[in-house]
Amino acid sequence: MKKNKIIVAIIFIAFVLALLFNESILTKAYPVYKVIGKDKIEESVKNFKTKESKHFIVRYQDSDSKYVSLIIDTAEKHYYGVIKDLGYAPKDKSVIIVYSNPDEMNKDFSLAKGENAMGIYLNGVISIESPALWIPSGQDVTKVFQYEGPVVHEFTHLVVDDIAKGNYPTWFTEGIALLEEYRQDGYEWGKDLSYNGKPYTFDQLENNFDSLDEMLAYKRAFQVTKAISDKFGMETIREMLRDLGSGMSIESSFYKETGLKLDTFVNNVKG
Repeated sequence: MKKNKIIVAIIFIAFVLALLFNESILTKAYPVYKVIGKDKIEESVKNFKTKESKHFIVRYQDSDSKYVSLIIDTAEKHYYGVIKDLGYAPKDKSVIIVYSNPDEMNKDFSLAKGENAMGIYLNGVISIESPALWIPSGQDVTKVFQYEGPVVHEFTHLVVDDIAKGNYPTWFTEGIALLEEYRQDGYEWGKDLSYNGKPYTFDQLENNFDSLDEMLAYKRAFQVTKAISDKFGMETIREMLRDLGSGMSIESSFYKETGLKLDTFVNNVKG
């Protein structure tokens, strides 16, 4: 009997390890996990007001009612451009939550108090700070929000996450989001920034992205993703996302789609 219990325990541990390390299983389970997380976030803003458009649902408080039409217009303006580039349209309307209190946004999206983010994507939900919090008085709110605002960036994260089912490195989703900002609005991240030495390597992007200089890490992610698009076209990025959604690693996907090693390609992209 004791021997049988040990065997059962070993089988159970093996099964759990398989779940943890089998990317294919993880990508199949991820959408269920995301729905649970999305419900939790939406529950936290159940008292917010709601306005819907063709493809978006905006949740907001009275203090931000004057910005809702601008947010919806901006989102709808770029909706078709993003889904065309990435070859995927969300099945449901995408939720955008507008926060007038950054601490509330940080709490709902599990950020540390004091961290600053103009926009966040998590579990199928986009959150953005109220334009009142970051657009200086006297500036053209519409112009600034449409050109520098977070909507295109965060909506791209949502689409990438849906296609790849959570299976992607941070640098790749950030690179695609910055690439879409560039393709949609001509906004080039970090154009005037310079590296202190050599640009970040593939190993640094892949394994240490969150500990790198944020501005330069995002610049490098943009450069690399744009280089992939320039050399191989957006279709390659679309195929890579589908590969990732099937559980493939990004290195295997890049080799499958281009015949090249990803680390060599990244390290040869000029800074």
